[in-house]
Amino acid sequence: MLWWEEVEDCYEREDVQKKTFTKWINAQFSKFGKQHIENLFSDLQDGRRLLDLLEGLTDQKLPKEKGSTRVHALNNVNKALQVLQKNNVDLVNIGSSDIVDGNHKLTLGLIWNIILHWQVKNVMKNIMAGLQQTNSEKILLSWVRQSTRNYPQVNVINFTTSWSDGLALNALIHSHRPELFDWNSVVCQQSPSQRLEHAFNVAKLQLGIEKLLDPEDVATTYPDKKSILMYITSLFQVLPQQVSIEAIQEVEMLPRPSKVTREEHFQLHHQMHYSQQITVSLAQGYERTPSSPKPRFKSYAYTQAAYVSTSDPTRSSFPSQHLEAPEDKSFGSSSVGTEVNLDSYQTALEEVLSWLLSAEDTLQAQGEVSNDVEEVKEQFHTHEGYMMDLTSHQGRVGNILQLGSQLIGTGKLSEDEETEVQEQMNLLNSRWECLRVASMEKQSNLHKVLMDLQNQQLKELNDWLTKTEERTRKMEKEPLGPDLEDLKRQVQQHKVLQEDLEQEQVRVNSLTHMVVVVDESSGDQATAALEEQLKVLGDRWANICRWTEDRWVLLQDILLKWQRFTEEQCLFSTWLSEKEDTMSKIHTSGFKDQSEMLSSLQILTVLKTDLEKKKQTIDKLRSLNQDLLATLKNTSVTQKMEAWLDTFAKRWDNLVQKLEKSSTQISQAVSTAQPSLTQTTVMETVTMVTTREQVLVKHAQEELPPPPPQKKRQIIVDSEIRKRLDVDITELHSWITRSEAVLQSPEFAIYRKEGNISDLKEKVNAIEREKAEKFRKLQDANRSAQALVEQMVNEGVNADSIRQASEQLNSRWTEFCQLLSERLSWLEFQSNIIAFYNQLQQLDHMTTTADNWLKTQPTATSEPTAIKSQLKICKDEVNRLSTLQPQIERLKIQSITLKEKGQGPMFLDADFVAFTNHFNQVFADMQAREKELQTLFDTLPPMRYQETMGTILTWIQQSETKLSIPQVTVTDYEIMEQRLGELQALQSSLQEQQSGLSYLSTTVKEMSKKAPSDMSRKYQSEFEDVEGRWKKLSSQLVEQCQKLEEQMAKLRKIQNHIKTLKKWMAEVDIFLKEEWPALGDSEILKKQLKQCRLLVNDIQTIQPSLNSVNEGGQKIKNEAEPEFAARLDTELRELNAQWDHICRQVYARKEALKGGLDKTVSLQKDLSEMHEWMTQAEEEYLERDFEYKTPDELQKAVEEMKRAKEEAQQKEAKVKLLTESVNSVIAQAPPAAQEALKKELDTLTTNYQWLCTRLNGKCKTLEEVWACWHELLSYLEKANKWLNEVEFKLKTTENIPGGTEEISKVLDSLDNLMQHSEDNPNQIRILAQTLTDGGVMDELINEELETFNSRWRELHEEAVRRQKLLEQSIQSAQEIEKSLHLIQESLSSIDKQLAAYIADKVDAAQMPQEAQKIQSDLTSHEISLEEMKKHNQGKEAAQRVLSQIDAAQKKLQDVSMKFRLFQKPANFEQRLQESKMILDEVKMHLPALETKSVEQEVVQSQLNHCVNLYKSLSEVKSEVEMVIKTGRQIVQKKQTENPKELDERITALKLHYNELGAKVTERKQQLEKCLKLSRKMRKEMNALTEWLAATDMQLTKRSAVEGMPSNLDSEVAWGKATQKEIEKQKVHLKSVTELGEALKAVLGKKETLVEDKLSLLNSNWIAVTSRAEEWLNLLLEYQKHMENFDQNVDHITNWIIHADTLLDESEKKKPQQKEDVLKRLKAEMNDMRPKVDSTRDQAANLMANRGDHCRKVIEPKISELNHRFAAISHRIKTGKASIPLKELEQFNSDIQKLLEPLEAEIQQGVNLKEEDFNKDMSEDNEGTVKELLQRGDNLQQRITDERKREEIKIKQQLLQTKHNALKDLRSQRRKKALEISHQWYQYKRQADDLLKCLDDIEKKLASLPEPRDERKIKMNK
Repeated sequence: MLWWEEVEDCYEREDVQKKTFTKWINAQFSKFGKQHIENLFSDLQDGRRLLDLLEGLTDQKLPKEKGSTRVHALNNVNKALQVLQKNNVDLVNIGSSDIVDGNHKLTLGLIWNIILHWQVKNVMKNIMAGLQQTNSEKILLSWVRQSTRNYPQVNVINFTTSWSDGLALNALIHSHRPELFDWNSVVCQQSPSQRLEHAFNVAKLQLGIEKLLDPEDVATTYPDKKSILMYITSLFQVLPQQVSIEAIQEVEMLPRPSKVTREEHFQLHHQMHYSQQITVSLAQGYERTPSSPKPRFKSYAYTQAAYVSTSDPTRSSFPSQHLEAPEDKSFGSSSVGTEVNLDSYQTALEEVLSWLLSAEDTLQAQGEVSNDVEEVKEQFHTHEGYMMDLTSHQGRVGNILQLGSQLIGTGKLSEDEETEVQEQMNLLNSRWECLRVASMEKQSNLHKVLMDLQNQQLKELNDWLTKTEERTRKMEKEPLGPDLEDLKRQVQQHKVLQEDLEQEQVRVNSLTHMVVVVDESSGDQATAALEEQLKVLGDRWANICRWTEDRWVLLQDILLKWQRFTEEQCLFSTWLSEKEDTMSKIHTSGFKDQSEMLSSLQILTVLKTDLEKKKQTIDKLRSLNQDLLATLKNTSVTQKMEAWLDTFAKRWDNLVQKLEKSSTQISQAVSTAQPSLTQTTVMETVTMVTTREQVLVKHAQEELPPPPPQKKRQIIVDSEIRKRLDVDITELHSWITRSEAVLQSPEFAIYRKEGNISDLKEKVNAIEREKAEKFRKLQDANRSAQALVEQMVNEGVNADSIRQASEQLNSRWTEFCQLLSERLSWLEFQSNIIAFYNQLQQLDHMTTTADNWLKTQPTATSEPTAIKSQLKICKDEVNRLSTLQPQIERLKIQSITLKEKGQGPMFLDADFVAFTNHFNQVFADMQAREKELQTLFDTLPPMRYQETMGTILTWIQQSETKLSIPQVTVTDYEIMEQRLGELQALQSSLQEQQSGLSYLSTTVKEMSKKAPSDMSRKYQSEFEDVEGRWKKLSSQLVEQCQKLEEQMAKLRKIQNHIKTLKKWMAEVDIFLKEEWPALGDSEILKKQLKQCRLLVNDIQTIQPSLNSVNEGGQKIKNEAEPEFAARLDTELRELNAQWDHICRQVYARKEALKGGLDKTVSLQKDLSEMHEWMTQAEEEYLERDFEYKTPDELQKAVEEMKRAKEEAQQKEAKVKLLTESVNSVIAQAPPAAQEALKKELDTLTTNYQWLCTRLNGKCKTLEEVWACWHELLSYLEKANKWLNEVEFKLKTTENIPGGTEEISKVLDSLDNLMQHSEDNPNQIRILAQTLTDGGVMDELINEELETFNSRWRELHEEAVRRQKLLEQSIQSAQEIEKSLHLIQESLSSIDKQLAAYIADKVDAAQMPQEAQKIQSDLTSHEISLEEMKKHNQGKEAAQRVLSQIDAAQKKLQDVSMKFRLFQKPANFEQRLQESKMILDEVKMHLPALETKSVEQEVVQSQLNHCVNLYKSLSEVKSEVEMVIKTGRQIVQKKQTENPKELDERITALKLHYNELGAKVTERKQQLEKCLKLSRKMRKEMNALTEWLAATDMQLTKRSAVEGMPSNLDSEVAWGKATQKEIEKQKVHLKSVTELGEALKAVLGKKETLVEDKLSLLNSNWIAVTSRAEEWLNLLLEYQKHMENFDQNVDHITNWIIHADTLLDESEKKKPQQKEDVLKRLKAEMNDMRPKVDSTRDQAANLMANRGDHCRKVIEPKISELNHRFAAISHRIKTGKASIPLKELEQFNSDIQKLLEPLEAEIQQGVNLKEEDFNKDMSEDNEGTVKELLQRGDNLQQRITDERKREEIKIKQQLLQTKHNALKDLRSQRRKKALEISHQWYQYKRQADDLLKCLDDIEKKLASLPEPRDERKIKMNK
């Protein structure tokens, strides 16, 4: 069986089909008056009942074979199959032998095809033709669904599971015949069987449909599909048969459940994978699915695709195709394929196998299912594509299998080829099935894993949302504030929440494309539940996001306002405090002199001016406070703020009052003392105050207009330096004020034992971190002040105010630094105190715990366990307390240290002393308690004693219990052996316990000595009791063991004797039973007689042993247990009885053997003779092969077999005689011997009967063959006669008249002649096949048969063609007339109906079904008329038909015109107006989309508004399109009075919608692009601005160094790297510019919004890059000068070396040559001298202009060059070659000078110095060392003294060694310096800044004028 046959089987139930098909056949027989059948399979085997059924269905008389043999049955079935083929019933692989053999499956298939043809197709052929459908199942399902549409409980999607509950069947009947029963009563029935029984009864009683099904056959999980189809077709036959196109389309849209297993019972040809796409509109969140037009709200956050599929692992996703035929067929029908050959089959098979291999590899390559949900989704979609690929190739596999079946069915293959094809088909089917199952399992696994992962994601999201909602509720309940720090904490909490939201967004994004896997039964419910769940989660997520965003905006607003208010408040409070202090220090009376009076007056004047300027600050603070409180809405904060403002107001009023009062008093004093000087002094005071205002209160000038310049010098003073100084001083004062507010907090007033000072510490540390930056700001301010003072002095302007402001700032800075240092020390001291008390609290807690335990313990106890437990705990506590003592000592030292560091709190010593006293007390009490418990524990008995005593007592008690049971009696040997083992085990255990007893004895003696007397007596008494029981138990064990061993020995002896006797008797008994006298075999009988005599001798020998056993058994019975004694007595009696029986048998056997030896000889001779005859007859008549080529040979063989048959009958008497003789011997023989004799007799009789049967059969066969030959000849004669008649009839009907009656007569006569055309040919073929199968005259018969068949086929085909031609001629005219009549009637009916609708103003939209029906009818009529007209065109006899067709077409045109008027919709105008109103509303909102700003928030808001408009247009799109489409149809079909006007309105609506859509879409794209560009440009600008700021800071820092940098290479490298980075950043600048240009292009006329930002960025870029380029050019110029200098020095040095070499060589030459060398060198020296002078000038210039570092580098080089050049000049001039002593001493001195610093640096080791960070140590002194080494080598060559040469060499080696060692040390130091270089440079920069500041201060102090003498002032005045 092939795999698709197995698939069909899995949907079928053979038992149900058998019962249902039997009922259907019997129902047909009842109609025909035939007898019913009982068994479907057996009753149809002979073919007779099958022909009876076909007779009734075809209404034809079918002849049947009269015989009952298999040949007749095959003939009957073949005839039935031929009838089915004639009626176009498809029969695939069903043969006559299958039905005759009773093949269940194929028999059911045959009956189903009969039912399918006569019940299903015949019933439905008319409606199938009308609907132009070929799938009868689809039509039937459409009819059922259309009929049950109004029943919500019913949803029929197949012909299996949808009918199980019985509701569908009742609904189908009730929909057409509602009067038959009440539907609600059926629904209320509990059992599906009851509902089904009700439907079957109603159908039988009311509709006349037989009860073909039983309720239990349908009310099951897997009903049989074919049975239900058959029954529903019966209902379809009797009920109204109306099926609409919509119903068929609805069925086509149904999901096709995939089918794999029988349990699911889905239909293979309805297998289909389908997906349902759920799209979510972002505008309004409405979901639309193909099956659900109603909108349902869904969260905007979810746009998902739900792949509705089966979750069952046994379902597949193959489409609705049969593998056996790709065409769409009705039910189970199939078609016969075209002719194929083996080669084409093999080619197609190889292609399919190749594809199958690649498909298997593809499935294998997919890998395991991932654990990541996104990867699983990808795997799911990949596998879905793979399954679709399988589906596309599925038909190819089925075609190959069908081709193979056709090849085998044709019978043209050899046996080997057929076997090979069958194996290939099996292999292909197996591989395909494995691949299909594997792919379905993979799909199921993917479904499961994916759903699990997605459900887990949903659960995690739900949990997270729950926690976050609770979190937001808590945050919302928490009031904002009540101070700024709390608000900052809340902002931080909100930032954490936002970060959590961003992290969770990943999971939400993953859920935006969910894959939902549901099964068919719960698909809608599961999808709805999931959608509801996603909607809820989406709403919750949106609410959280919305709340978070709103909350963040609120917090940012409040924080900004609060910070601004706090800053203003702090500044105002500080200013007010300063003014109050100043006011308190002013003297209003008691002035010593006039200067003091004038000073007070000046201060008052300044205070008045400051108050006037600060008056607006109060109002500003109140405004900020109101704004903050309006946003904050916190009562406590409101009260607090109002209190602050009230305090400020009071302090302000008090200050004003004091100022007025003091001003009045001082003015009066001035007027009284010096009236003449008042005006002048006041003017001078005012002038000084004005000047000071410009310096100290510069920040207040922002509120007042600046004073106009008075003269040119003043303009110069108000330069950029002045502005920067004012800003720096103001910023520093503000920062110091804020920092002092923190440092002067009340928290610093007292020390605390506990608490958290981390916030305070963080604030102070933040100030400390900011201090360095502010210090640099202070230095800048001092430098600016110094420069400004110098400028003002040079210009003759008074600079005292600037100096005073600078001094005041520096003084305040010093005080602030001292305060900060004190606070840092205080924090460190407070941290140490808190750490001290934390440790002290831990120790105190541990001490208190020990004290509490000690107090809760009882004072005394006698329980050993309790004492031991207390003692253990007490020891642990003592140990624990002991371990605390080192910690206490450390705490003591820490306490002393804290007291030494500063004046610590008084409670420190008191708390520590109290703790130590408590600890010492607890520790002493714990030790005392430990000693007490230890003493008590020592008097108790040891634990081993108690354990041993308990063990021994338990063992003695158990042993005594065992010995109390009687053990020493005779019973079964195994029981006695077991008892002995138990007693011996007790003895062994007794020995094992002996050591314990000894230990108890020793311990009791020791305890008696220590313990009190009463306890001692108790222990001794206890031990004596145990010892007594011990001894008694030991003696009992020894006694019982000895007695039991004696009894066991006696019993063993008796049992051995009995066993031996029984064994001997058993062997004898077996011999007597098996060795029965072998009658018929004399040799065996002799041997048996000899053995029997030996047995008699053995009996006589064994008799004495038996007597001994009886005597011994009697003795044992007296000592045994009653039960065992009785068994032993029984056993002895049975032994004696068996002995007597054996003896009697042996003696009887001996006699029987003697009598039976002589009875076997006579039979052997007769039997052998009979066997010889049968063998000879078989060889002569049966084993010889016969071939019959002619009728004579066949006749001769028949006569020969008759003679053999007579001879066999004559031997029958002899066989009977032998049988009687053997039976007489068997009657006398024992049973064992009877079997052999019977077997031999049976063999004889069987062979004889078999021989006779074969002879009779062969004789009968030959006779039948001879009769068959004669019958064949008679049939051939009849058939030839009939063929002659047919040939004559065909000739006479070639030319017939054209009349209908004449054609009918000719057709009837031809039909009568052809009615029995196949009777004789079939008989001829059957008879011929029968004879040729037996090899009888096959050649002769084949020749005759071939001739006959050829003639018969030709004449039969010609007759059939002639019949069809005649039938077509008749039917054509009849069908045309009938069709025209029906069309005329239908058009008249439709015309009346349309006229009524138009008169009533009813349109097609109000009656869609009726309109669809009319449309379908008109279309059908039009097509039918065209086809009839085309068919009859050009025929002479069709003129009347054509006129009728023309009339019908004219009528059709009239009716179609009325139908078009009927189709016009009624609500079209209303829908048109509504669409126009919506579009006008959208147009109204378009101006709001114009660009107003490039800020992201504004653009985002406009984009959201644009998206809303876009969504509105999207929502109205379908309505507009429908209106336009409907209007176009109305215009096109002319369904309106003014089509032109309507067309113009529709065109205007379309243009309006397109225009709005284009504008909104364009603006949406514009805004999206603008938003994207704005975001990107902001990001790029921020990054570029940050880089520019960082680069500018680096340039400022590097250019601040005086002179040239020490590490020129690194500075140049940095400059080049900066240039490279500038080139890289140019890309970003270009990107920003491009983004700006793109944004300007998007903005159009609003491009100025972007130009300002780009202009500012370009300005910054030019400033920074130009500075970087200038700095790099400066460095490169300096580097170039240095390289030029080095090149000049090298050039001169090389010439000097070359000159020395020439001079040295000239010493060895002749004087004339030497003179020439000197002359040449003098000339070269003169040429070289300008070069040397130029190099000297260059060096002087560099050292003068390039700083100290340049001087350090160049000075040694130029000095050395001068020295060497002077030396070589002197040598050239003098011509002397001797080395002066001074040169050698200079060499030694230079080496020594170099060795000393080298040695000192080596001594330094790896310790770092400042120089290690400022120079490249690896190259330092490298050139000097090389130069000295070269000088040494030169000196060695020039010195002749060996000792001096050796000294120079030693010094060179020493120098080289030291230098190498120093290089290694420098490398290590350099590595170490690099690790901490960042910290060093930071420290160095701060130190340099501080030193520079101090230098500036010193300069300013030095420039200050000397203090003037007061007496000089008075004199001047």
